[in-house]
Amino acid sequence: MIQEKVVSYVREACQAPGNALGPSFYDQHLLVVAGLADRLAGMLGADKEVVSLASYLHDISAVLDIQTLPEHHVVSAAIAGTFLEENRVEGPKIERVRQCILKHTAPLAPGAGSPEETSLSHADALSFILQPPYWFYFAFVVRKMTFRDGHDWFFQRVQSNWNALCPEARRLGEEGHARCFELLSRPSAILQFS
Repeated sequence: MIQEKVVSYVREACQAPGNALGPSFYDQHLLVVAGLADRLAGMLGADKEVVSLASYLHDISAVLDIQTLPEHHVVSAAIAGTFLEENRVEGPKIERVRQCILKHTAPLAPGAGSPEETSLSHADALSFILQPPYWFYFAFVVRKMTFRDGHDWFFQRVQSNWNALCPEARRLGEEGHARCFELLSRPSAILQFS
């Protein structure tokens, strides 16, 4: 029941005209993170419900107000806590969801977080690598970067995320990373159709 309420709430927020991240943020990022996090939760022995709730809510503040982006993990954790509390989710589960959201902005090092926190942080990083079209949109349309600045920002983010991923996340993203890295490191490769 709570899962459906969270999904509906987040999907509606993503479709709202005020969402500067665009309506595609839902299917190009949040659904991807939720799918990857679910798979990682299975591999890491995490509570799949906690991971799923956190996956859908981890960026909610940026969806509601792009100005919160620098601190979106803190604001999103607070919004998620309030939403789950209003929907009568038990306190310990709310706190576990909040902690996942607070720690999602970079892949957690081994032992630096719970299996739930690790699942979300690595899924979020991996989704960045696997969804370059959305992140180019983010760089060039949302953040209004120049081509070179956007390319360099994305390339650096892909490499830092990849280098920090746990072995389980790397297995899930190996092919996607290789394709993404080739395109980013050799931009002329996109012109070679052989």
